[in-house]
Amino acid sequence: MKIALVHYAYPPVIGGVEFVMEQQAALFVRRGHSVKIVAGRAENNVDGISVDEISELFPTHPRNECSQSEIASNGPAPAYEQLKAYLKDRLCKALADCQLIIVHNMMTMHFNLAATSALAELAQEGTGTKRFVNWIHDIAAIDDNYDLKGMLGRGPWKLLAGYPQCFQHVAISRKRQQQYGDLTGIDDLHCQVIPNGVRYIRLLKLTEKVRGLCRQYGVLYRDIVMLQPTRILRRKNIELGIRVLAELKRAGHNAIYLVTGAPDAHNPVTREYGHELRELACELGVEDEFHFVSEAFEVSDEDLVSIYNASDVVFLPSHQEGFGLPLLEAGVFRIPVFCARIEPMCSIVENNINLFDLDDTPQEVASRLANALYDDPGYRARKEVIKHYSWERLFDERIKPLFLE
Repeated sequence: MKIALVHYAYPPVIGGVEFVMEQQAALFVRRGHSVKIVAGRAENNVDGISVDEISELFPTHPRNECSQSEIASNGPAPAYEQLKAYLKDRLCKALADCQLIIVHNMMTMHFNLAATSALAELAQEGTGTKRFVNWIHDIAAIDDNYDLKGMLGRGPWKLLAGYPQCFQHVAISRKRQQQYGDLTGIDDLHCQVIPNGVRYIRLLKLTEKVRGLCRQYGVLYRDIVMLQPTRILRRKNIELGIRVLAELKRAGHNAIYLVTGAPDAHNPVTREYGHELRELACELGVEDEFHFVSEAFEVSDEDLVSIYNASDVVFLPSHQEGFGLPLLEAGVFRIPVFCARIEPMCSIVENNINLFDLDDTPQEVASRLANALYDDPGYRARKEVIKHYSWERLFDERIKPLFLE
């Protein structure tokens, strides 16, 4: 499907709506659609996204400033009528090859009412061949900063007080949905809520290799991501981590256990230990949740930073250590540590460290680990955002069912 995103502007112009449009455009392309940006100012260098720049859509264009001045004075408005006719023709041509047209904020804001009117007419005339969406970020009619109440009963200003026909309507929050319903009389069933999303993978600055790992194993959607940044040595006691992982799974937690190292193919000792660990994972039913990262790719410093960013807890069950550098690294990344109560590990860092005894049962360690995470508001906020506000989830659960099926 070809999808048009229409607004006054698009990046590199800076603005909240522009930023959301950029995120949506990339999302739609990732999901196999082509996108056209129709805006007064816009640039793009992303495959699958084209730009049709109509400069008269930009609020400060001289033709629009003249048009807006005319309709504000309530007198004859030839400049407004001419601009509306021109924009209707240009928009009609720009949108001719698009099946879904998402209009961001232009049907509820007053910055270019010639464009608002042109879009309203095009939606009525295109019924049955195109789907128009009124995506509501802001509502000028109820915003005291604009003081439009005395103007909403006349001319094109009336469009701002009633919902445009032949559009589907989306509000970015329950609050905006309520405000729009109070203003226009539209009911909630005809104005869905689809919140703004976040591209958490970009925010986490994951490398391409770690992105691939996260997508392959659904890492960021897991309840608990355990990380052991270590080489494959018996003293690292990785088997305890596998047993804790199995207990987490048995308790209903969707967990994954990432060990950065990999068995050395040229070292029979680590190769044998790696084989034993895989056998144990299979025996306990967690072979799909236990992974040696370095088997997928050689972990660079940048990759290691990304893996820390993708993890929820650093798990260090070693029998013995000379120092314990991962405790320092975890502190820098503000990640809690579950660590065996051995020296020098239990005297390096005091904060955000959870100690357990090596003779504690895996069930006891798993229970303490899960409870510690679920009691952490930072952890809960991260999982809430990824679960409810990732663009991928919003696409699958809200956008696709409404517009693309």
